[in-house]
Amino acid sequence: MISTTSDYLISSEGDRQVRRMRLLLQKKVFQLPQQYFDQQISGNLTSRIINDVNILRNFLTATIPTTVTGIITILGTVIIALFLDWKLTLLMLLVFPIDAAVTIPLGKINEKIANQTQNSLGALTGITSEGIKNIKTIKLNKAENDLVNKIVAEINNLFNLSLKSDRISAVIGPLQSMLSFCLILLIVLYGAIRVKTGDLSTGTLGAFMMYFFQVIGPINEVAMFYSDKKQMMGATQKIREIISKTPEEELSSSPKTIKASYDFDWLQLQNVDFAYNSIPILENINLEAHSNEKIALVGATGAGKSTLVNIITRLYPINKGKINLNDKSYLDFSLEQWRGFFSVVLQENSILSGNIRTNLTLGLNRKVTDQELWDALAIVQLKDYVSQLPNCLDNSIGEEGAQLSGGQRQRLQIARAYLRDFKFLILDEATSNLDSDTEKVIMTALDKLTQTKHCGIITIAHRLSTIANSDRIYFLKNKTIVASGTHGELLEKVSDYRRYVHEQQLKEKR
Repeated sequence: MISTTSDYLISSEGDRQVRRMRLLLQKKVFQLPQQYFDQQISGNLTSRIINDVNILRNFLTATIPTTVTGIITILGTVIIALFLDWKLTLLMLLVFPIDAAVTIPLGKINEKIANQTQNSLGALTGITSEGIKNIKTIKLNKAENDLVNKIVAEINNLFNLSLKSDRISAVIGPLQSMLSFCLILLIVLYGAIRVKTGDLSTGTLGAFMMYFFQVIGPINEVAMFYSDKKQMMGATQKIREIISKTPEEELSSSPKTIKASYDFDWLQLQNVDFAYNSIPILENINLEAHSNEKIALVGATGAGKSTLVNIITRLYPINKGKINLNDKSYLDFSLEQWRGFFSVVLQENSILSGNIRTNLTLGLNRKVTDQELWDALAIVQLKDYVSQLPNCLDNSIGEEGAQLSGGQRQRLQIARAYLRDFKFLILDEATSNLDSDTEKVIMTALDKLTQTKHCGIITIAHRLSTIANSDRIYFLKNKTIVASGTHGELLEKVSDYRRYVHEQQLKEKR
């Protein structure tokens, strides 16, 4: 009864610690800076977070209870054995250094294998997840065999690592048993000699051997604790790495906050430099954006337009220069407060699994009425489509909006952005998947938005129809802004811009 109760108490406490670790780990992951995720494969990272915690759970709920029970049994037995004969007891305790001689070197090998196993398991999950996510591309490029070959290679690697671990486990048990048997013979011989000389009674020797046989199992289990701990440490190395990393908020914010009632209507970048992995991406950037104003960022592919959006929204830290809202530095704001000033529609698909309602209200910390949702859908010309769906706003749209067309996904993102409270709306190629007529209707509606919400619009686009009516255009080339002005001014004064416009006209005619 006592053993059962203690096992339950220890196991339940282990489960609580695992729950705490899972909560801590999940919160910590989503607080890490963008650079961290740029270096990870999402499926691999997900596997490490989930599977590695399971390894920790097994250690906390199985290994530790067994070890604690074993220690209690050993202590009780040793105390009784000391009363029977202290000399035999000291000889019995030799089992600990003998077991340590076996488990310590093998435990270190186990730690290395466990780490390699979790890395390989994470890689397998990442390859499989990426393959399923991009199955259309895989099929259209007839790359099924390539994907399967990668999976087979990783499965074989896992198999080989498992065999190594099995060999170590197969060695530890019999080796410990053999050493324990040798120690038993030594105790029996030593006891027999003392019985013969009359220094020890036969009954005492018999009672001592009974207790020794009772404790030999727990002793070996306690000795295995080191090996199991090393295996757990190797398997959970990724968890420790994540927990040790500094959250994004601590890296890029000061403890100061600005009152929300302050009216910010002027964004300014002064002499901003940005490098990624020591490679210069943007240099000496100077830019201004005001409320009730529409500006455009244009330039050839790779000029740094999207990167400029990333540093404005503080996904990446700048290396030099200043970013201000009115006269306040961006460092005076918390990340949450700063990003609340911007509503961003990205070029890539950012639709989540679920239904239309949850996608529209993503990240909103206020109650949104159905009428507001329908109004937002009407602006992007999705109202009629959604109203015809079986469950309307609550209709499922599949993983990453798979049941919607590319244009519908982009319009849904624009509707989501429209619902937010913001000072600046940023459109990063947000209308690239829309036909010209739909784009014109949406851009007209967004132009009106600058008046009703007293906000500014920052647009990245290649279509001339999208940028030509901007109040100011910033032309990027060779990592910097080489000119700014209206469309007419740039055409007249900047030859590179004229060439850029001519190239876009040729592309639009094709």
